[in-house]
Amino acid sequence: MKTPTNLAPTLGAIKPRYLHDVVKDNKSRLYPGTCVIASITGVTLSQAADAVRQVRYDSRWLDFSYTPPIKMVRDGEILQALRLLGFVGFYRRLPDRPTLAAYLNARIGSESDHPCVLFLSTHSVAVSGGVFCDVFSHGEVVDIDDAKGRRKSVSSVLVLTNRVAPSPIASRQPLPNAAKAGASVKADQLFRAAIKAETGALRVKITPNEVFIVRDDEAGWYWLGNRKASRT
Repeated sequence: MKTPTNLAPTLGAIKPRYLHDVVKDNKSRLYPGTCVIASITGVTLSQAADAVRQVRYDSRWLDFSYTPPIKMVRDGEILQALRLLGFVGFYRRLPDRPTLAAYLNARIGSESDHPCVLFLSTHSVAVSGGVFCDVFSHGEVVDIDDAKGRRKSVSSVLVLTNRVAPSPIASRQPLPNAAKAGASVKADQLFRAAIKAETGALRVKITPNEVFIVRDDEAGWYWLGNRKASRT
């Protein structure tokens, strides 16, 4: 079943000096972008990947015949995905590109205790106070003194300082049981029958977001409209 109702975590205050161990709920390899999103927000890796898909494709990706894989995530996509999940703050570039060790020693203000995404020369990492998480810690929160790659340069930092209302994020979720699957199939059958009766269509194609038909006197598929609107 395809549903766009997977919601981000509920609104709450930013917790300083804290990160989450990454919950790996799929078979995908651990990648830096989704790793830091999951560690900062507390969502699972699947939910972090869905947030990035929402940024890249909007909910239209539900109409794809496959689930787009999320591997490399651009800096801007991390910012936007965190915003969808309700985490905002400020972003600044570091023109002198200090090493990770130098940056950590020089932190002041909210950067010293709030959750941050550091964009290194090779990947992104999550830091909050004295704790650290990235792909090289295997998604586990470790003491900042145990962070690897301390000689890598830091190009920019995103500091998360506030929570805002999270946004609904499109997701493909498995049906919980066969009864609901049967009910969904029956509802689609009735919906198709109603469309054929009203439009005289020979064939009906229903995607999660849109409805298409083929009439006797037309060649090819004709877009009938938004699925939700068509049901009203």
